[in-house]
Amino acid sequence: MAGRVVLVTGAADGIGQATAHAFAAAGDLLVLVDVSGEGAATTAAGIGTEVEVVVADVTSEAGTVAAVDTAVRRFGRLDVLVNVVGGSRPGKTVVDLTLDEWNILLALNLTSTFLMCRAALPHLVEASGTIVNVSSGAGLRGMKANPGYVAAKAGVAALTRALAIDHGPAGVRVNAVAPGPIRTPLMRRNRTPDEIAGMGSLSLTGRIGEPEEIAAVIVWLAGDGASYLMGQTLEVDGGVTPAI
Repeated sequence: MAGRVVLVTGAADGIGQATAHAFAAAGDLLVLVDVSGEGAATTAAGIGTEVEVVVADVTSEAGTVAAVDTAVRRFGRLDVLVNVVGGSRPGKTVVDLTLDEWNILLALNLTSTFLMCRAALPHLVEASGTIVNVSSGAGLRGMKANPGYVAAKAGVAALTRALAIDHGPAGVRVNAVAPGPIRTPLMRRNRTPDEIAGMGSLSLTGRIGEPEEIAAVIVWLAGDGASYLMGQTLEVDGGVTPAI
């Protein structure tokens, strides 16, 4: 499977950066997309394979088209799309959340995935390619005071199923991963060290996860080892402590 052309959004840090490194280690060719050119360039600098950086806002149609067109122009095809880009801002309930804040969260976490898939699908059909979306455990189980993020990530899981139903017969395999708490820069910005430790205590592993652990699952979902998996959202959360 080495030598695939893999496009990763949200590649500047966190799960996106770890995912880019994991595919590069497998011998794949990378297209790294982020609004932060500096962050994406930092990721690219640590990759020992052919890589293209695209500075683009994937919440816009123009940004997604530019990202896909760059991949195809540079490498001649597109085999794997990984939609990592997203963001969370906990602390407000529906009563407190403004319409603008709601729309921003949906655009960043859900609409970006829709737009990237729409732009990439003609090329993925041609390559019998794969899509891996990043949902969230919050989208499957909920989260306090974060309704926009929860709704958007639930939408990613539902969109994953819809994509599999519609485009699986054309040879495109679509799945998603739903991370639990992960030690990303976003996590460190949103939560205090005590809150992060508390999240870890809710896991059967007794800790939160690392970006590299999610990246490893994404690479597996994109490979032949997961060839019979379709339309699924795989939770990677260390095992949530069961209620007694």
